[in-house]
Amino acid sequence: MKVEYMTFFMELRRREEKGREEGRAEGRAEGAIKGKAEALLGLVHDGLLTMKEAAKRAGMTEEAFRKLAMH
Repeated sequence: MKVEYMTFFMELRRREEKGREEGRAEGRAEGAIKGKAEALLGLVHDGLLTMKEAAKRAGMTEEAFRKLAMH
């Protein structure tokens, strides 16, 4: 019984760590997208790019880029 409990506990710990790793990866990806959008938005504010050009460089629709810029 003790061995089964320890095996179960180890599996729970493994799943928890996997979940944390996935969360970190998602956070890094989201941060990279937001950082790129902020840099492009700065170029828009400086008049070097249009909103449409910035959205295209970000790889998203103009509507999605505007929504991201609003946050």
